[in-house]
Amino acid sequence: MSQGYEVNLDQLEVVVRSLRAVADSLEHPKTSARYDTTVPPGMLGTGFDGATSLTTQHGTMQDWLEGVIGQLQDFINTHANQTKQASDAYGEQEYQTRQDLYSAGGN
Repeated sequence: MSQGYEVNLDQLEVVVRSLRAVADSLEHPKTSARYDTTVPPGMLGTGFDGATSLTTQHGTMQDWLEGVIGQLQDFINTHANQTKQASDAYGEQEYQTRQDLYSAGGN
């Protein structure tokens, strides 16, 4: 028997599901940043620069926060996909090794 290493494919699948769950859970904060916080023009009054500036800055921050959360989701999904690919590759190698042993009469 080989002195190699063993990869726990089930655990890799757990990691993939967990990463995807984290990325999915960020959808609500991302949407909330965009739609649940508002400072509409006139809310703080009219006719002075501070109100206009705050309204503009709020819109800028909404865009930034939504973008940051989107980037985080992309990062997490990229690593989930890479983990899934690794798991699939290890699974295929394991299957092929078993087939080779069976074909060689090793049962």
